[in-house]
Amino acid sequence: MKSSDRNVWWFFVIAFGFTWVFQIPRTLDSREIIESPQFLLFLARHLPQLGPFVAAFLLTYLSDGWGGLTRLLRRGWDARFGMIWWIPILLLLPAMEGLAVLLARLFGSEAFPELVIFTQPRSYAVVLLGLLYLAALEEYGWRGYALDRLQKKWNALASSLILAAFWGPWHLQQWIMEGAFRPTVPFGAFWYGILMQAILLTWLYNNTRASLLPVILFHTMLNAQVFPTWESPESTVIFVSIWTLVTVAVIVLWGPRKLSRRRLASTDR
Repeated sequence: MKSSDRNVWWFFVIAFGFTWVFQIPRTLDSREIIESPQFLLFLARHLPQLGPFVAAFLLTYLSDGWGGLTRLLRRGWDARFGMIWWIPILLLLPAMEGLAVLLARLFGSEAFPELVIFTQPRSYAVVLLGLLYLAALEEYGWRGYALDRLQKKWNALASSLILAAFWGPWHLQQWIMEGAFRPTVPFGAFWYGILMQAILLTWLYNNTRASLLPVILFHTMLNAQVFPTWESPESTVIFVSIWTLVTVAVIVLWGPRKLSRRRLASTDR
């Protein structure tokens, strides 16, 4: 097994291990199986999100030293890609969400939802910054480390699906946990969304010179939701349908091999 192949599997092991070692006590505490100490619960609320970030930085340091870490970090704010790509990075998701909400309003019974970005802009900005931070922690690992190495062996579409196969279950304990932070969407539906998101993120990544800035921002935009499509079954179904059609269109138009019409940038930076 090649070193790069072995390292990507070690990435998944470390990312899961770091995240779950902190989440398991919180999960068991939430289900009243054990009573975890408060300091451990504090750590469990703030450290699990670091899993992909820690795995990527540890393995990069072990293979490429401080120079490799510096190159990886710089990719988080590298904006040296075609200006045209700012359109899908910032506007594709709001356009899909807005269309879903509009169609649900026109053909369904639901009222137009409150847009927090306009009614509570300061609160929205604070949440947006927090989501940006969380997206960066994930993307330095999933795209910045794992996707590069997967694409050395598989095509872009297959690499996206393999990555999503791990990325979805990495979140699984949120569904096992009891309490206010348990997601309301079924895990299967969430995992399907992860598959769609992984393909679109690979598409952006491969067309923007392997910069992490576009995928961090796109990931943030999905979580921030300018138009709240998850608040009703009608808008959710319509949004997921639009999301699926857009993803299929990307695969057809850009091709599953690279999800790009340009020569891919070197991923060994």
